[in-house]
Amino acid sequence: MIIIDSERPSDSPFVERIWRSHSEGTAPFLSIAVSRCELVVTKLHGKITMTVRGPETRATPLGDSPSDGEWFGILLKSSAYQKSPRYRRDPT
Repeated sequence: MIIIDSERPSDSPFVERIWRSHSEGTAPFLSIAVSRCELVVTKLHGKITMTVRGPETRATPLGDSPSDGEWFGILLKSSAYQKSPRYRRDPT
């Protein structure tokens, strides 16, 4: 089960809110549909990963939540967006 430890609004013009959570035991996890993007940092089994999520048009079942995970999330405002990176071709 995922437990929200803290959640607060942000002063940033690009960030709606910041949250932190952890899990205790396993339980089915359903990612809710949101119209904004979110950055999520995960710590699981000593490994740290970062995920960019959203926008999501429907709820997505993601299997069971891990029993010993920690998360830190940054929910961006709807006016914030990520441009696709432009890649330069190597001339060689």
